[in-house]
Amino acid sequence: MAAKLPLKAFVFDILYKDGEDLLAKPLSGRRMILEKTLKRGEVLELSPQIVTENADVIRKYHDEQIKNGLEGVVVKKWESPYEPGRRGFSWVKFKGEEGKTGKLTDTIDCVVMGYYRGEGKRSGFGIGAFLVGIKKDDTFVTISKIGTGVSDELWRDIHNQLEKLKVKEKPKEYADVDKIFNPDVWIRPQLVVEVAGDDLTKSPNHGAGIAIRFPRLIRIRTDKGSDDVTTLGELRSMFKNQGNGR
Repeated sequence: MAAKLPLKAFVFDILYKDGEDLLAKPLSGRRMILEKTLKRGEVLELSPQIVTENADVIRKYHDEQIKNGLEGVVVKKWESPYEPGRRGFSWVKFKGEEGKTGKLTDTIDCVVMGYYRGEGKRSGFGIGAFLVGIKKDDTFVTISKIGTGVSDELWRDIHNQLEKLKVKEKPKEYADVDKIFNPDVWIRPQLVVEVAGDDLTKSPNHGAGIAIRFPRLIRIRTDKGSDDVTTLGELRSMFKNQGNGR
């Protein structure tokens, strides 16, 4: 099978070498060290990259990756340090999403705060949508209700996981939850999900003051905890980078 489907490991960064911590070095410096260090062979390969300030060049390169069956590219600031645990805004996913092309986007990691019981077909799943939030200091504030991007099988899986986390009252960590978003069942802040959307918009109702337009679930982040979700400061930066100013 290895002969039919040879495994390749594409190395894209180097964080430590010869007793030296490289996290604070800019990407440009780390890449130079990586190129000199990596011994390429049948398995190890250097991750390809381009360096440019031209958005059209990025878009063309991105489209080439989509044609090759990949998700897209990750755009990185050439002089950025390595930030363990999150991409931040030095690393941004540039990916093709259904119904739109050529737009620079990133996903948001949210904690599930509660869920709403399903109606119609979803009544059999026990869940029809769920409320998500992001981190604001030591609390979590709402940003969206999610009801799309979820298969029947995943609805059942999510419901089973949330049933183990349900509580009788709203957790004290949840701040500024407008009553119109009160879920049928409150969940303690433990399950993290990755959410995509068309863009961000101001919201007078959500605790974050910002909401996701046309939100959809990408995946459950089993590798992250509630302390790793997107922060309000990061969300505001995303909103500003859309060209919305303050």
